[in-house]
Amino acid sequence: MMATSPRQLTEDDELERISKSQRKRDMDRLQALGEYLLRLKPAQRAGLPLSDTLHQALSDDARIKAGEAKRRHRQYLGKLMRQIDEPALLDALEALHPHPGRDLLLSNSIDRLLQEGDRAVQELIQRLPALDRHYLRLLVRMTEQEKERDGDEQTGRERIRLYLRELMLLKN
Repeated sequence: MMATSPRQLTEDDELERISKSQRKRDMDRLQALGEYLLRLKPAQRAGLPLSDTLHQALSDDARIKAGEAKRRHRQYLGKLMRQIDEPALLDALEALHPHPGRDLLLSNSIDRLLQEGDRAVQELIQRLPALDRHYLRLLVRMTEQEKERDGDEQTGRERIRLYLRELMLLKN
C-alpha cells in the first residue's frame, strides 16, 4: 500500500482532516472550559453531567498551591475534559446561566454565516474575540459541501452551533 502524497488529497479529504494545530486549539478550548468549571461553586458543579474522576479533579484543584503542580493539574483537567459529552455539558451550563434569546441569536448567526460568509465572520469576531476565524470558515465550508452533496446541512449547523455556544458561554 502506497502512502498518499499531499498533492493527491482532494478538497473533501482536506476538509475532513483535522490539523495538529486545530487539535491543539480544541484542547485549549476544552481546558478553558475546565477552568470555567473551576470558577463554579461546588454545589453548582454537582448537578453537571461530569464523570466522578472529573468531579474529583475539580475538587482537588483548590488544594494544589505550587505553580507548576497547578499547571500540570490544569492540563490533566483538559485531558479529562476531552472525554465529556460537550453538548450535554453546555446545555447544563446554559441552564445555570440562562441567556434569553441565545437560541435565536445562534440561529440568526448561523444563517448569516451560511448566506454571507466572510462578512458575517468578521462581525462575529467583533462580538466574540476568542473566535477562531480559520476554524469557523472551515465549519462553514464543510456545511456548504454537505448541503451540495447530500442536500442536508443539519450536521454542519450543529457543529457551528456547538462551537458558538461554547464561545458565548466562556465569554460571560
